[in-house]
Amino acid sequence: MTTEIQSTLGPALGQVSSGLFVLTVRKGTEQAAMLASWVQQAAFSPPAVTIAVGKDRPLAQLLAEGDGLVVNVLPKGQGKLVGHFARGFDPGTNPFAGIEVGETAGQQPYLQESLSYLDCVLKTRLDAGDHWVLLAEVRGGAKLGEGEPATHTRKDGFRY
Repeated sequence: MTTEIQSTLGPALGQVSSGLFVLTVRKGTEQAAMLASWVQQAAFSPPAVTIAVGKDRPLAQLLAEGDGLVVNVLPKGQGKLVGHFARGFDPGTNPFAGIEVGETAGQQPYLQESLSYLDCVLKTRLDAGDHWVLLAEVRGGAKLGEGEPATHTRKDGFRY
């Protein structure tokens, strides 16, 4: 794609607004977490969501079909969690240091300060270029607090 097309298309793509979420995973002794903005409900029965994750992210490399993961919905104004998880974590680093964490029925970590969480199982992934689109079946979850979910609108659709 040419720079000229990107400069025109980038602001238009950036207008596709989204929520702000933290994905959390535990697989054996390994744990991973990351800030995500590309999450969307995909089905009612069974309930499912799609999640876009960069292929280079440790969380994407950790997950295989059948593994559990949690989508934590961040509340509006929750800069602490956004800042903590936006920086990313190297493999082997505890992403939950200083964060209150609970455990789902599927034995996955969830953030107690999130607005709600969805306890999911990865069904499949689709190659979308530099990202994977994960299809996750929602097996459980809970609303933990009141308020509005955080939203995110990008200035440039070619950057986070």
